[in-house]
Amino acid sequence: MNFDPVASLYNAVPTDWMILGAFAIFAAFDCLRSGARRACTLALALPIALLLFSASKKAAFLGGITEQFSTPILEAVLLGILVVVSYVLIGRIGLSWGGESGQTIQAALGGVALTAILTTFWLATPALDALWRFGPDAQAVFGEAYRFWWLLGSYAVLAFVRNG
Repeated sequence: MNFDPVASLYNAVPTDWMILGAFAIFAAFDCLRSGARRACTLALALPIALLLFSASKKAAFLGGITEQFSTPILEAVLLGILVVVSYVLIGRIGLSWGGESGQTIQAALGGVALTAILTTFWLATPALDALWRFGPDAQAVFGEAYRFWWLLGSYAVLAFVRNG
């Protein structure tokens, strides 16, 4: 059996797109299994964590501690902690509108929307660049010129998915 066409297809697709596709499929399966509540909670936790991250550098009592997080890896760790805290807090607030059972098309749309939001925030956050640097294709698609449209469209899609 000749696997050369499969290998050449695998080599032609950049790793960034494989990772983003795998995350979109994972998020879509989660939306299909249990609805889009977790995807929406994560989509709301990302901008809140980014806001808290930028505010933590000048915060009273905390500013001195966060100054010690001067390397990009430690900044990414701090941002990750703030994403988890924001996710838990938003989850505790309770986003229980709409149906909680997923449907196939809505789950696929929710997975792609969450992937677009996560990728856009990843590229907009310099601290995350130390963990993974997206290639020029992904940076062109999700970069600063289209950031507004990706975020607006993705949040609109998540609102549609949660409403249905």
